[in-house]
Amino acid sequence: MRHVSSSQPVGPNALADAVRDELVAAGLPVLPWEPSEVRGTGVSILADADDPEVWIGWVESEAMRNAAITALQAGAYRPGGSEVHPALRHSSTVTSAMLAAIAEILVAVGFHVETDADDMRPSELLVRGRQPGPSWRDPAVPPLAGSSGYGPGVRVRLIEGDYAGAVTTVMSARWHNRRTVGPPDLYRVEHPRGTGQLDVPATAVTLAQEES
Repeated sequence: MRHVSSSQPVGPNALADAVRDELVAAGLPVLPWEPSEVRGTGVSILADADDPEVWIGWVESEAMRNAAITALQAGAYRPGGSEVHPALRHSSTVTSAMLAAIAEILVAVGFHVETDADDMRPSELLVRGRQPGPSWRDPAVPPLAGSSGYGPGVRVRLIEGDYAGAVTTVMSARWHNRRTVGPPDLYRVEHPRGTGQLDVPATAVTLAQEES
């Protein structure tokens, strides 16, 4: 595997790159591709160019890790787990909680995640692939966009009236009977000629999508 900086994430395979991108986007600290060479706390992602699968673990802080190792070496636990040193218990709790959160995040964006894939790797997740589907990165476009109304500052296109085809900006929205649930009845927009404002029915506007 190759070592890369966190500012230039190029992983050993495409799935590893995708996993890393989503976890970074979620705000989680992700270690470089070869965490054994660096110290840090966060998500470890292990993958190989010859294997499409990805293993994920959580690296706790050095202080917590050392405390747990010291307690383990001292045998500070009773057989069967009826009583364990707080360092061992908390280390296990943190790892389990973080892996559960990571799994939930990845499943939500279409990854197939296994939590008990290998008895020899009980504290790791296995990602086997990703199901195509809608993404939080997708632009908001009609027909969903506008379902609850366009907010001030949104660029819209007029599709009815004397200025049909013109692109303008929403200034405010108005509802009859003082209700504010669902799409509004009227929009106040900047006048297409730049001479003040214009009130138009909500049915007379649509989102002005950027042309590619």
